[in-house]
Amino acid sequence: MLDRPIRTDTLYPNDLDTLRAVFDAMCQEFAILPDTAAAHSIARELIRLFQTGITESAMLMIAVRARWQDDWQTEASNAA
Repeated sequence: MLDRPIRTDTLYPNDLDTLRAVFDAMCQEFAILPDTAAAHSIARELIRLFQTGITESAMLMIAVRARWQDDWQTEASNAA
């Protein structure tokens, strides 16, 4: 499942292109403005996932969706 070994160093231009495309898609899907706390959370999560070796766009999107679903479920149960 891992495309590359775990990395914490350099992001290359194509890496940044991938992360930007996924970030933009997730912000659009969740109706989040790019310069908000929620968008910053998505960006942090994308970097974290990428550094663990998840580098394919589709897999990054699946992981972010799963994370957000968990967060929404937690918020909903806390509000009830």
